[in-house]
Amino acid sequence: MKKNILMICSWLDVERVAGSFFWEQAGFMLDDFNFILCHFKKKYVGPTSLTNLFKTKIIHQKTPNGLDVYIIDYLLIGYIPKRINIYLHKRSTKKFYKLLVKSNLKLELIHAQSIFNAGLEAFYLNELTNIPYIFTEHNQFSLRRKGAQELKILQKIIDGNYPKLVVSYDKIRQFAANRLFADFTVVGNGVDETIFNFNASDCKNINQNKELTITTIGAYDPIKDQETILKAFKVIDSKLNEKITFIWGGFNGWRQDNEKQVQILINKFEFKNINVVLIPYLQREEIALTFRKSDLFLFSSISEGMPVSVLEALACGLPVCTTRCGGVDEVINSLNGEIVQIKDYKAIADFLLKFINKEVRYDQLNISKNVLENYSSKAFGKRMKKIYLETIAND
Repeated sequence: MKKNILMICSWLDVERVAGSFFWEQAGFMLDDFNFILCHFKKKYVGPTSLTNLFKTKIIHQKTPNGLDVYIIDYLLIGYIPKRINIYLHKRSTKKFYKLLVKSNLKLELIHAQSIFNAGLEAFYLNELTNIPYIFTEHNQFSLRRKGAQELKILQKIIDGNYPKLVVSYDKIRQFAANRLFADFTVVGNGVDETIFNFNASDCKNINQNKELTITTIGAYDPIKDQETILKAFKVIDSKLNEKITFIWGGFNGWRQDNEKQVQILINKFEFKNINVVLIPYLQREEIALTFRKSDLFLFSSISEGMPVSVLEALACGLPVCTTRCGGVDEVINSLNGEIVQIKDYKAIADFLLKFINKEVRYDQLNISKNVLENYSSKAFGKRMKKIYLETIAND
């Protein structure tokens, strides 16, 4: 009989495809497990709204691959001691669990995606039910604005006997920088190879008689630092003998509206030979199609875990030029791309000129094959299945 796993996501928005890799990765293991996804969505209110404090709204949704999702809207009060808001946060997890019990759903394991705040919610549920839990840290790990009680709970999570997973070795360094040490397991991320794959004939048909196309995917945000890419393009703009296309997809990710700011930023550079194509949102299949239209993927983040977009680009056979933002040094090498230091737009420009002038060449089939050996749905699912079953058996 399949085991029931509750996956708590620190961010999730089905409508805007935020956190889509959570339900995709759950989908990799549906032969062995049933998954329920949830996200505790907090909202701060003022003291005048005290009468509504204990109203927790639970919304049921479905992911594109048919998984049940629960969004738990709960209220916190601004400008009060954190212990009160921790009580309200904990209370929302209790109310959600009562709903699961009423639905006759027996959980065998809780999987928190990032400690803040999914890990805290898994801890609260474990206190209430003794159901074992694990966490995978994806996020930029920081203790900024964390209170004494949150730090106390965090230490209990780190000291617990359950597996502590991270998506890259860089995450272990981030924990250590905050004086948190444990026996972490690096699991990486997974790629749905049914969507993200390399097909030589498809790419040839799509790319006939087109301009050289370079792509980046990511929400417009300082941590993603897309301005560094634009600076690199400015360096090479006057050196180009023919026009190239730059696609920036998903700049409105993370539930933002960045169109005006992005257009102002683009206009500032006054490109002559670079045709900029801006796409606010992209569905998963649209991302794969964009990669197949492209010749190179650029990534300029300052800090990452194990960037899924880099893995997906590689799976589609795209070479990648990326900043040394975390995780990428575990997948990028001389056979599939280039790593430069963060914010080093001159190094990106140098690589772009080499790539455009065909001074560097890559075997797209091997790029795809090599990344999927470790990060395909099968490889990732096998790693996670072993961890799930061992955790359940050892509880």
